[in-house]
Amino acid sequence: AVDAAVDAVAEAREIGRILADSKLAYVAIGTARGPLVTPVLYGSAGGAIWVLTNNHALKAKVWRKRPRAGWTVRSGNTAVAFTGEATMLSVRDVAGALARPLGLVAVPPAVLSWVCRNPRQVGGFVRDAIAHPTRGMPQDFVLVRLQPDSATIVRDLADSDDVGDADPRIAEVVPDGLAELTTQRTGILGLSTPDGPVAMPAGWDHEQSIIRLSSAAAHLVAGAGTEACITFDEPVHLRPTEQRGIVLRGRVQPDPGDDAGALAFDADRVTYWDGFAVETVDITG
Repeated sequence: AVDAAVDAVAEAREIGRILADSKLAYVAIGTARGPLVTPVLYGSAGGAIWVLTNNHALKAKVWRKRPRAGWTVRSGNTAVAFTGEATMLSVRDVAGALARPLGLVAVPPAVLSWVCRNPRQVGGFVRDAIAHPTRGMPQDFVLVRLQPDSATIVRDLADSDDVGDADPRIAEVVPDGLAELTTQRTGILGLSTPDGPVAMPAGWDHEQSIIRLSSAAAHLVAGAGTEACITFDEPVHLRPTEQRGIVLRGRVQPDPGDDAGALAFDADRVTYWDGFAVETVDITG
């Protein structure tokens, strides 16, 4: 019992370190066309992480119907994969916020944490709002609390250096430079499970379209469907209109020619973002 308690304390400290070191949480939602994982800046308060979205964004629409969420946070070659509940608080809907168990009392420390963790990005938001008012995020912000009920540490992740050339089928349908992101050796895998969507770091062989799961996270995919996605993005920029990333979307199946935990991935479409402009296009050929 003592050893278990010591291990729990050490794990909690490592999770705290990863949350403190990282900038982005990769959040999975379940859509009508399968899981989707996208990165968001976050704050940390009250044992949860807090993210901002727009009231009309896809994440907000999904969470209003199905509040289960999965997200992962990475620092170097270690990450934490979380599952839990999403609770949305609109600063414009005071009555609705008061009616929730969290109430408005949770809002100030959550907002303060978000601002203090991301001061340069806050400045970038302001500059974009002035320089590109039509491209900036709409002002109907929603604060989302992601409260974990499980946390799994995944270690020994490969560096995300680009390896080889991008698939020309992807390069044909996305803006210049985005396809090259898919040559990284790791990505964030999204799957749908009976308990809700999950997001976790995974190894990626883009030449063979093979995803390799960490044994530490294997239990998270129990009962997962075949619809899947894997997400790649650029390092954090100061201005949101500069941020870019790409999600390969399709289906997975166990890879018959590889070890257990390897999945063959068949991508049939991509979702990509360039600032706040988001598009989904089919892969042809």
